[in-house]
Amino acid sequence: MLLLTIGVQIVAQGQSPKFTYKGYVKELGGLSFNDNLSTARFDNIIHNRIETTWRLNNQFRFQLDARNRIFTGYTVSNVPNFGNFLSNDPGFVDLSENWVDNSFLIFNSHIDRLHASYISGAWEAHIGRQRINWGKTMVWNPNDLFNAYAYLDFDYEERPGTDAINIQYNWSFASSVEVGYKVANNANESVFAAMYRGNLGTYDVQFLAGRYQERFTLGTGWSGYIKNAGFKGELSYFFAGDGQDASLSASLGSDYMFASGVFGSVEVLYNGGHQRNLNTAAAIAQPPSASNLFVSDTGYFLNAVTSAHPLVNFGVGVMGSFTQELIVLIPQTSISLAENVDLLVLMQTLHGSAFAQTIDTPNVVYSRLKWSF
Repeated sequence: MLLLTIGVQIVAQGQSPKFTYKGYVKELGGLSFNDNLSTARFDNIIHNRIETTWRLNNQFRFQLDARNRIFTGYTVSNVPNFGNFLSNDPGFVDLSENWVDNSFLIFNSHIDRLHASYISGAWEAHIGRQRINWGKTMVWNPNDLFNAYAYLDFDYEERPGTDAINIQYNWSFASSVEVGYKVANNANESVFAAMYRGNLGTYDVQFLAGRYQERFTLGTGWSGYIKNAGFKGELSYFFAGDGQDASLSASLGSDYMFASGVFGSVEVLYNGGHQRNLNTAAAIAQPPSASNLFVSDTGYFLNAVTSAHPLVNFGVGVMGSFTQELIVLIPQTSISLAENVDLLVLMQTLHGSAFAQTIDTPNVVYSRLKWSF
């Protein structure tokens, strides 16, 4: 409210605010099928995102981003309470609404960024729904206490936000102190943590401490190089509390550009807070908790990307576990059709006993056309 009052006063004094916007429209179709091709199902999403910024002056700005999606197909018609699942907003404020919800179509709007910011010199303050990104690695982020995300949710590039207060003091390009508080309806859902960022030799490092829900946590992360290969990692230790044992989550990753033009990356996870989920297929595609990042107590991810042409990329990823029988294969092709039009064809196939009896059609081929404006 204070930021809003100051902003109104600035406009009243004759300083014209600057309003900018951007966004995209995506058409995403997904065909899922079983291994012997006897069952096939089709789902479709028309997805519009709008990102707006209102700059009152050099210090004050407001951000509002919304995603509007129209769902049709098998899931809408056959999965009970799918509309309720889409309209459920995990934040402190409910900013999700189903405008249409029937057995043929669901039209959902969701505001995932809505915050006021003050930036002056070394100081930054952000209040409202925002993304607080403390992760270093690519797939699993033990340091991401505020808004962990599911890697397999490839169509959500912006990743979820959280209702929070975030204050930063940046005294150099790579050195800062940051404090965040996630607002929640009760104490066992809130998060309060502080992080220091700095340099140690040629490495960017960070150290964090705080209260994650009802458990205290300490963590660290880093990114740098071993010769020409990128090397990064992060870990968080969650102390015992709220009927839960102490646990450690840690991820290590590396990436390398080969002379052939292939960019390869690898990441491994130890998920000490793993809790078994009866529906592994559903859980692997949903945002995890920071203390339980995967559907197994270990994980690995291998990925390779190459360009057949400056406008055409090919890639393949493999996600799995060392201690549980599960593998996810992710081949994909992306093509730039025009300056602001892209085509993505991506496949996700689930294999292993961990997915048995949890999903009828474990193979999905997606085709996505995206126009950006």
